[in-house]
Amino acid sequence: MKYLNSIFAFLILASSTAFSQAGSAGFQILRLGYSARDLSLANSADAITKEPIAVFINPAGLASDESENGIGLDFMLTHRTYIAGTTIDLFGTRFESGGISFGTSLLLSSVPDIEVRTVPGDPQATFSAKDFVFAAGVARKFDKMDIGVSATYLYEKLFVYESQGFAFNGGVKYSPAQNIELGLSAGNFGSTTAMLSQTIALPIFLRVGGSYTKTLDDNFSVTGFLGAATYKSGGITPSVGAEFNYQNILKLRAGYASGSDITGFSFGAGVNYNFLRFDYSYVPMKLDFGNSQTFTLSFIL
Repeated sequence: MKYLNSIFAFLILASSTAFSQAGSAGFQILRLGYSARDLSLANSADAITKEPIAVFINPAGLASDESENGIGLDFMLTHRTYIAGTTIDLFGTRFESGGISFGTSLLLSSVPDIEVRTVPGDPQATFSAKDFVFAAGVARKFDKMDIGVSATYLYEKLFVYESQGFAFNGGVKYSPAQNIELGLSAGNFGSTTAMLSQTIALPIFLRVGGSYTKTLDDNFSVTGFLGAATYKSGGITPSVGAEFNYQNILKLRAGYASGSDITGFSFGAGVNYNFLRFDYSYVPMKLDFGNSQTFTLSFIL
């Protein structure tokens, strides 16, 4: 099973161009989700996210300031465990200056100990697949609408083979009422260098989503999320989520995404204390692949 898990993780996180047709999709790390909060909601909140990771999914979200009477400076650190020992780490920042918001995020992933076999028996060797993704974006508020754009540098290494390139994202957010948010974004438009003489197609996406918040009393509120994403490779992934909020201190979350062969339900929680926020997500995996856990620590100043 460990061998099968390693292969599966390799196929997900790597472009696999050495074994596929020209034009196959690479940099699949761009499809897996980035923060504990969004993952616990089954990515139903991606189109309206307010975290620094907005540079990857909807850069308009950078214009949303989550600090209360602060200086508008955010930091976030995320660690995610995935299939077969795969790890995904992210460091993001967001800050505001002169009415314009800026954000950056650095994403690192590694699939270790992928076994090489040319004949049955013990592996002849092992290798790893690695991704390095850096994005920077800018956003601005226009009354009830936020608009943002971002640029991404991509680097991927499989064994001794490498590919790199650039991509661009753009999006809008609209708040017709205080308790309603809507978002639309598209991205991963760009190109990369060939790997093993094979062209790599980036996972171009179109994402839409929204939320509605209902205040129950002075202590409790509930927010419902509805989102959908589609990629150039085809198919639509709809998702729903809900967040239960107690005094903006404790938040409980759950979500469900349709259309995935290995994930469905997701769960999580968040705790806020002054300028610190800790979020956790738990995503059960199908097909005996165990589970995925994500931890995010945010500093909102």
